[in-house]
Amino acid sequence: MENKNTCELSERTQDDCRCGKNGCVNSRFTLAVIAVILSCFTGFWSIPMALAALILALRAQDLTHDGRVEEARRTAWWAGLFGWLTILVALLPVVLIIFFGGAIMAFFAALLAAA
Repeated sequence: MENKNTCELSERTQDDCRCGKNGCVNSRFTLAVIAVILSCFTGFWSIPMALAALILALRAQDLTHDGRVEEARRTAWWAGLFGWLTILVALLPVVLIIFFGGAIMAFFAALLAAA
């Protein structure tokens, strides 16, 4: 099974892929930046997760530069986890409103009619 935290340095992956003496690591930096941007729209719970993803992605880049690739891969994995959790928390209300918006409106209409 291929390790998702390894990468090949190219024009497309230059922001995420950091190479040190012992190998290259996908730091998930772009994912963390997108998570920070989305967390600004969603509020309290997603902002700390997004900032944790960003800090961990930058830490993974530092560890790779220092040559501690295995520790950088573990840190990048956590950065990816917090980044995806932030995106899930940010997009879940949008998806719920799209799919269940009519049912929510009907519920509120029934509450108003009963009052």
